[in-house]
Amino acid sequence: MALADIQEKQSDERKREKRLVHVTNALSRDFQDSKVIKSKAAVYKDNADYVVKSFLDYVFFHEHKEIREMTDDHVNHFMLEFAPRKLSFSTEDAKKVPEILSHFLVFLETEGHIHNGVQLGETTKANSRAFIKVMPKQKKAPATKTAKPTKKAAPRKKPKKKEVLEAKVGRNDPCPCGSGKKYKKCCGKSL
Repeated sequence: MALADIQEKQSDERKREKRLVHVTNALSRDFQDSKVIKSKAAVYKDNADYVVKSFLDYVFFHEHKEIREMTDDHVNHFMLEFAPRKLSFSTEDAKKVPEILSHFLVFLETEGHIHNGVQLGETTKANSRAFIKVMPKQKKAPATKTAKPTKKAAPRKKPKKKEVLEAKVGRNDPCPCGSGKKYKKCCGKSL
């Protein structure tokens, strides 16, 4: 394969990625503005955005499929294998994922993006119990306990220091006796 062919293929792949990111953001935004989501709480909306974008990223980038090519197998694989390994949900949020995904797939059919959205939504609902079972359990934060009074450690005894002479005299310093000689030639000679 020639270098020009490789560069053209890479350019085409970058264009596809940009287009699919744009499609993902637009569909997520449209789903957020739909009647189904507007009536829900803010936490539900935040989870919906995460679920929709994760699902579309899975279809577009992991499976390399277009939106019209989605099948029951993609929904099954996303819910039972991909999401439990790659996505992070609290236990309560994980219970909402099948419902959100089902609503999204029906929304796609309503908007004319796919023709099998209701069928895919039913597949999602059928997998909801299995999905919750395979999702990793979030570790609960340890309950806060009242602080028990602790014994204070006995203060450490400071090691005894050797008595320090008034000033330490170096070998080449002038002798402190005042003779004018170096310490090593005068008083330090006897040491």
